[in-house]
Amino acid sequence: MKVVKRRNRQMTMERILRAMGEVMAERGTEKAGINAVADRAGVNKVLIYRYFGGWNGLLEAYVHRGFFLSMFNDKFLDSVPDNVAPEARSKAWSEYTIQFMREFRTRKSSQELIRWEMSNGETELARRLADFRDQSYKNMVAKLAPYSDFDPLAITSLMVAAVTNIVLTSTQRDHIGDIDLRSDAGWERLETAIRRIYSSLNIALEREQAKTK
Repeated sequence: MKVVKRRNRQMTMERILRAMGEVMAERGTEKAGINAVADRAGVNKVLIYRYFGGWNGLLEAYVHRGFFLSMFNDKFLDSVPDNVAPEARSKAWSEYTIQFMREFRTRKSSQELIRWEMSNGETELARRLADFRDQSYKNMVAKLAPYSDFDPLAITSLMVAAVTNIVLTSTQRDHIGDIDLRSDAGWERLETAIRRIYSSLNIALEREQAKTK
């Protein structure tokens, strides 16, 4: 009986979290609320307070349970073999950045969370969510980054910030420069640029490292 209750509770929590993502995608984080999530999940809102403690707990659970992009980092790390050779890491990083961009483009709820975080960055919850995501980037760097002496976390931060900004901008504008953000060709240009950046960076780092030997 306890096993059945535990399973039913877990299924209900997952349904609530899925509903959370759907409501945020449709209304934005600022306009999503416990009543709307409860209606979408088909549950009494009392269950949301019981399981998550309220709105902040629900939002934090949504991030921590794998419904946000930080979990994408863990999945990507699992797909990469241990002890990747330095010469292969730039390709791994470019593919990570490209896959991250593709994933972020498909997740409107994740885009809304980032917008909420940018508007509420001074709150304790926003800081906790950012810290959780930042730790996932540190884990990526620890495993994959070539040439640890050249501040790979700063490089990663710049690339992730650029991708995040472009994706968010694409929901408001049709073009950046002459890049058509409505077309596959436009996004393919950006993916090609990412590969070139990492390839060029790898060459530059190899040369710098060679000078120190």
